[in-house]
This record gives sequence, structure tokens and C-alpha cells, in this order.
Amino acid sequence: AGGEVGAVAEAAGDAYASLEAALQGALTEGRELGGAFASWLEAHGASTGLVGQAESVAASLAGTHGPTAGAAAGGATALALALAASLAGEGDPNSEWARLASSEDEEEPEELKIYDPATAKAYFLRRPLTLLRRGWRSGVLLGGFSAGLWLDNKLGLRPEDDDDVRAATDAKRAAQLRSILIRLGPTYVKLGQILSSRQDLLPPPYIAELRTLQDSVPPFSDDLARRVVAAELGPAMAARIEYVQEQPVASASLGQVYRARLTGGGQEGKEVALKVQRPGALCAVSLDVAIIRLVGPTLYKINDKGGNLDAKALIDEWGSRFVDELDYQLEAANGTAFAAAMRDRRDALGDAVSAPAIDESMSSRKVLTAEWIDGCRLDESPEDETGRLCAVALCAYLSMLLDNGTLHVDPHPGNLLRASDGRLIILDWGLVTTVTTSQREAILTFIAHIVSSDFESIDEDLLAMGFVPPEKADALKDAGLSRAIGTLFSALAAGGGAAGFRSQLGLPSTDAELKELRDKIKDVKGREARKAAFIEATGGGQSKVAKLSRDLEDVQKKFGNVFTIPAYFGYILRAFSVLEGIGLATDPSYSIALECYPFVARRLLTDSSPATRRALEQLLYGAGDRLSLERATQLAEAFGTYTALVPPEDARGGSASVVGGSENDDAPSIAPPAKEALRIALAPEGGPLQDILIREAARLAGASAASAAQGAAASLFEAGGILERQGAAARALDSTAPALRTALFPFPTPYEIYVESIAPALSEAVSTGGADDDAAKVVELLASSFAPTGDAAAASDSTLPTPIAPLPELPTLPGLPQLPDAEVASEYAELAAELAPGAQLAALRFGSRLLEDAAERVAAASAPASQRSTRQQ
Repeated sequence: AGGEVGAVAEAAGDAYASLEAALQGALTEGRELGGAFASWLEAHGASTGLVGQAESVAASLAGTHGPTAGAAAGGATALALALAASLAGEGDPNSEWARLASSEDEEEPEELKIYDPATAKAYFLRRPLTLLRRGWRSGVLLGGFSAGLWLDNKLGLRPEDDDDVRAATDAKRAAQLRSILIRLGPTYVKLGQILSSRQDLLPPPYIAELRTLQDSVPPFSDDLARRVVAAELGPAMAARIEYVQEQPVASASLGQVYRARLTGGGQEGKEVALKVQRPGALCAVSLDVAIIRLVGPTLYKINDKGGNLDAKALIDEWGSRFVDELDYQLEAANGTAFAAAMRDRRDALGDAVSAPAIDESMSSRKVLTAEWIDGCRLDESPEDETGRLCAVALCAYLSMLLDNGTLHVDPHPGNLLRASDGRLIILDWGLVTTVTTSQREAILTFIAHIVSSDFESIDEDLLAMGFVPPEKADALKDAGLSRAIGTLFSALAAGGGAAGFRSQLGLPSTDAELKELRDKIKDVKGREARKAAFIEATGGGQSKVAKLSRDLEDVQKKFGNVFTIPAYFGYILRAFSVLEGIGLATDPSYSIALECYPFVARRLLTDSSPATRRALEQLLYGAGDRLSLERATQLAEAFGTYTALVPPEDARGGSASVVGGSENDDAPSIAPPAKEALRIALAPEGGPLQDILIREAARLAGASAASAAQGAAASLFEAGGILERQGAAARALDSTAPALRTALFPFPTPYEIYVESIAPALSEAVSTGGADDDAAKVVELLASSFAPTGDAAAASDSTLPTPIAPLPELPTLPGLPQLPDAEVASEYAELAAELAPGAQLAALRFGSRLLEDAAERVAAASAPASQRSTRQQ
């Protein structure tokens, strides 16, 4: 079929060439009109051959049917030929990039340098042909590609039972898609970069082709790049640059990078990465954003009637960040701020990840000069390093999201570099988004609930983050919606990407299974009948899919569309979606939710802000006052995993010793994770971990004291003892000789007082706040499990010292204890001196909490019996 199409196309080309020669004598009026149309096409990038053919058809038909018909025919011919050319892969890949570029000696439009939708709309409405041409070109290229995919399915060119044929077809279409995205410009290249990281969504040939968009987009002229550098930095500064190689080492959507060496200025021989912006990028980006903003909201309303999405706000957020990406001075500031934030961290994440240092004197809006870093892309790193680097990258992005509030949102593998010393270097800081303090707090609580499987609390998190509009808040009280949220998020948290999500819901997870399901229901007539057939094929009426479908339909009937995507979250979703794709490439069962927990655990246990304390309280205690041992265990294990992956400040012996995988011959006797846990627990200013330890220790002490009193009283009034026999005698007289009872025992016996008042009160005092064995488990758990354990410890054996080194064997004398050597003793003494002030303050806080616990127990024991029984129930 492909050969036949090629033959037809060749014959059509010959026919058009003959037609062109035959129509040269057409009437002048038709030729002028057709020529004007053709000139417009040529001025806007159509090929010369295409223009000639369109002009000929227009001239011919103008002579027989009038000039209007001639112009229409010329346009239709040009459109048809352009479609054929797009499918054949013809055209200059750089044509769209340079189309809107100003002359080299002119500035790009000043009014477009800061994103303003009204200004951009007015600018391009004054250029209607530019808008029309862009829409025409996008429609032709993308429509032609879609038609090709449709034909592939209709002609059986992607058979499920022939992997070779299917792979060959996918490879051909993937190459076409890559070419189309390049020809359409930076907006579409960005889309391709995002898709290239989602191996769970696209076949391998598409991933292989689209990956080249990360750093191998066709470059623009080297001479033009050098003229841009000279214009931006001035001739004197440009003269200080020696190009190590003439061609760029990487070329991406908005610029290309050269490896260069500086001369003079005290920087003799310093190697740098010189990034030069692609001419015309600002106009191209601004045009695409203006078009999408013009038609996007309308299309959304047509396709999703009653939806809550603020499409314009989402587009404006995206457009604003996209335009900001073209200001390399902002990029320099973003990267510098991140590197400084990493250096200021108290753990070694700052040594594990960074950004290139910027030379501000050699940078401008269109030129960026940064230190040259030797290394390789994250996805090309040694196999045994890729998993660790993915985990470090996730920690770094969580730090940006939850700590710094400025998130790098372009984390494709081309921007994640493994340096030769083992560090992770994040490149290209042009595309970032900011997250407010309130948004960070809401996101932290949401992640904490996800990773702890507390799905019942997620609905309130969605409201706080803006995923549910305030006017739809009542929907969150609906039991069906709560069940649906729990089902969906538990499936997401399980990991495995799109295939894992479908599997958790009982849906087909492979392409073959999906095709089989489609074949089963495609011939079923009627919407309800198809839905019933789908549910039956996925497990019947009691399956997860069926229950989820019923719940969501009921909510839709009651409340309409409940959910939306807040504008600020679009880029956050993009960044972590790409990170998940990178993780899935190394581990098909990768769960980004579970991988977030180590960082979140450390944040919850070290951040003393009121919002974080509330999040921790809710996580560990829920709505009551009893700590959940299961969640406390998860939290402690996650903290240990983080300290194994990113050791605390003590382990900073240089980047290589921390993250490069080399052994540390001078390993301390006390493991850095253990030191960090002690410093956190005994911090003079207090903190969440110290609060929990003190609360649970006081609960243990109070429960133990109450339990001891209960035991002593029970032994005093034990069965068979004097007091118990006295009480028994009094009770016997109550029924046989009441008068004698009154004479002999005018007051309640000690045993009766014990049974009626003392024993219940002591029982209440013991049970208030939990039993002593429960509190003991909590204290033991929190105090002993903050060191690397399990897989985390095994993974870190080559990079971290052992938790606590065994004491050296010394000769012993009879009757004398064995002592550590002087070096070990000195280390313990130094740590003890460091922790002493915090330990003293912690002791005072413990005493205060102990008094509070005692007061609570006394109050509980003193309460009327009716209240005690109610509380016990």
C-alpha cells in the first residue's frame, strides 16, 4: 500500500508540472490574482514549486470562471500540495523558527518581552495573515499526521500479532512526528520533550525519536549565533570567547549550547557552556500562546459543558512562564538561587545536587554563560547509579516544591546531568513556577496523606489545594465521592504508571488486552449498552470499575462537575509527571508517591512551622489522641531511607565521598544518620520529633505509675485477703441481717470503697492516653529506628559509614569493664557536649509534660462514674 501511494504521489507531481507549463497563457486578470495569492504563500514560507503550481491553477480557472474561482482554486491546490509535502517529510525544518525573526540588527518586539495576553492579542490581530497562516500550517501538518495514523489502523499496518511490522510502522510515524514538531516550532517541541519521558504512554520507537528533541533539534547558523553573541555582549566581551568546537554540542527548543573557553579578565582558560537563544523564538512562542488563548477556552466549553476549569487562567500561567523562559537573566537568577539553597541545607542533599555557576558578566537576555560540567545525561548513567540519581532528583524537586517555593518544571533527561564526581546537576533554569507558602502547606499535607494511605483525608486536601471550587465543597461530604477518591488515589499510589493504574482498577494493562476489550464492545449499539458491556468485560457489577462508575455518575447527577485544575498546579503536574516517566524507565513498578515519603518524613520531623506540625499530628494521631503505631513505623522507616540516601551534614567530606560511591576510610564511630536523629530530637529550640518523644515518654511514665498504683491496690485487696473477706462478710449480712450489718459496719468497708471507687479510678488513670505497653512501643520505635534499614541501608553500604562501629577489642583485667579507645571516647564526648544544652531543655519540657499527663489522669480518675463509663465506652 505504501508503494502504491508513493507511485500515485509521483504521478500527481508529474501531472502538476505539466499543468504548470500548459497554463502560462491565461488571462492577465486571473494571473495577477493568482500571482498575488501565490506571492503571499511564498512570503509566508511555501516552497517555490508549490507557489508555481498554485499560481498556474489560479490563472487557468480565472480565465474560465472568473478571478474569485481562480483564487479559491489556487488556495485549494496549495493546501493539497502542502498536505502531500508534509506527509512526505519535505520542507525546511528551520523555516518556522526563523519565519518571525526580526532582522539581525533589530530588537525583537519590546511589547512581547513581558507576557500580557491583551498586548499579544492586539499585536497579532494587527497581523491577521500571520495568524491565519499559523493556523493553516498547524492544521495541515497535524491533520496529515492524524490521517496517516488512521490509515495505518484501517490498512492493518500495526498488527497486534506481528511485532516487526508494527515496530516498522511506528518508527516511520515517529520520525514523521518528530519532523512535524520541529517544523512547528518551540511550543510543539516542548510537547515532544514531555512525551519523550513517558515510556508508559508511547511505543518505544516514538520515545527514541522524541528523545532527540531534548538536545538534538536542528541548529541554526553558527555565524548567526556568533553575531547574536556580539550584539548582546558587545565586541570586546565576544572577543574573549574561544570556541572549543565550532558546532553546538546541544540544540534544543529555544537555544543551542557551545563549548567555549574564556580568555582575559582573570579567567584565562576557563571552560564554559555558552547558550545562545534561537532567533525568532519570542515571536513564535507568543504567537502560539495567543492562538491557544484565543481558541482554547471556547473549545474547552464545547467539549466539556459545565466544566469548572478556568482555561484562560491555565493558559496564562503557561504562557507567562514560557515567555519568561526566553529571558536568560531570569534563568541565571533562578539557577543561582537554587544552588545557594542547596548549599544552605543541613543535610547532604546540597552536595548531591546543584546547578551550574553563572558568569553574570558574560550573560544577557539572549546569551547565558555558565561553568562547563563534564558528565552524562541521567538516563545514560551507569545502571547501578540511575536508581540513586532518580531518588536524588525527586528529593531535589520536592525540596524546591516544599522548601524553596521555586520549582524547575522542565526536568527531561536532557536537563538532568550526572557530573563526573557523582553529583546531579540540573540544567536549564528558564522554565520555573513559583508556589506560595499556603500552597506548599496544602501540598505537603496532601502528599503526607497519600504516602500514608490516609485516603479518607484527601478530599479536604483537594479543597485546600483548589482542585474543588468553594461552591462545590458540599460534594466532598458525599460518601460516593469519598469512595471514588479513595479508589482512584490508592490505584495511583500503587505505582507502575498508566499500566499500573489500569491494573489496580482491574482494567487491561497491555496494548493487546486493550485491543481485545475494544473489539468486544465496538459493535455494541447504544451508549448504555456499550457501558454495560464494558463493565461486564472488566469484572462485572461488583468490580472496582463498576463501583467507581456508579459513584462518579451519582456525584455528577447531584453536583455536576466537581473537580478542576488550579492554574498554579499545571506546571507542577508537568514536572512530576516527567520525573515519574524517568523513574518508570528504570523500574516499571516505580511509584512516585512512595518514593516521595522519605523526603516528606524528614520534612515532617524537622520543620517546626505550625502548618507542618498540624500535618504531622493529623498523620500520626488522626482525629484522636492515640498515636498510630503503623504510621509511626512507616514514618521512622522512611526517615531512615532518606538518611541512607542523603546523609546529614557530618557526612560532607566532599561531593565524591558523599554521592560518588567511594568508600570512606575515616568513617566515624557514630553514624551520621544516628547523629542527625539525636540532634533533631534534642534540638534546643525543640521540634516535632522532640514533641512526640516527650509526649509519648510522659504517657509511658504516667501510665507506668498509674499501673504500679493499680497493681499495689489490687494486691492489697486480693481475693482471700483480710480486706476482701471483711467485705464478703458485710455483703452477707446485707442480705441476712441488715440491722446487724448496720451495727457492725456503719460505713462502707475498705473493700467496697476499693471496688466502687478506687479500682475504676485507677483503671481510668491507667487507660488515659493509652496503656503503658503501647506507649513503650512508641518510644522504642521512635528512638531506635532512625538509622538506615533494609534496602535503603543495603543500597548505601558503599557510600555511608556503618550505623555504629563496634568498639575495639581491648585487653581486659579481672573485675574491670572494657573501655573504648581515646578517639571513640572523644567523639562521644564531643557529641555529648554538643547535645547537652538541648538535652537539659528537653528534660525541662519532659517534666512539664509529665505534670500535664498526671493532671489529665487525676482529672479522669476524679470524674463521676457516669462520665467514666461513657468515656470507656
